[in-house]
Amino acid sequence: MPQVIFSHRKTREREYLNQLLEEKGWFESENFDAFLPKNKDSTEKEVEKKHDSFSKKIIWLGKEWRKIEKDYFKAVKKFRHKKLLPIYECHVSRFGPEGKYTRPNFLFIRLRTNRDKQRVMETIGHELLHLLFADVFESEKLNYAEREGMVDALIFQSNLVNVFPRYKKQSIGKVRKKLLASILQ
Repeated sequence: MPQVIFSHRKTREREYLNQLLEEKGWFESENFDAFLPKNKDSTEKEVEKKHDSFSKKIIWLGKEWRKIEKDYFKAVKKFRHKKLLPIYECHVSRFGPEGKYTRPNFLFIRLRTNRDKQRVMETIGHELLHLLFADVFESEKLNYAEREGMVDALIFQSNLVNVFPRYKKQSIGKVRKKLLASILQ
């Protein structure tokens, strides 16, 4: 069964914060809710700060995810066209949107606010679906709203709705019904 490994490493955090800075214009133009570093200097200061709470948060995340991991991947295995990898690495940060992903197997999860903590399991599941279907979504040339809509639909129209009973649908999502049907068959 695939596994999600949680961590917070300075080198990955530095790369992630620099990537967020490069994407700052997109987040602002889309009015996207994200905590972003101010500039390169603040990025380096943030990376060097000691965040003792991260080790506790990572332990907590691992325990909470293990409670649903088996049911999550059992539901996901029923989908067609997915690409499952044995390991997914999840970097925990205080920055960025609630969740983000980078192919082939990296997740970035923000744990900064109480809302982040309340929604973190749903966020992990959501971002994992992006990774599992990244190749299909790319080959079908889905735009951002369609990718989000498809991930929401996959959760609501499968057993994942039982894994994430409090999952909130994103308002921007659009669904390609034929593609969804082919995945859910």
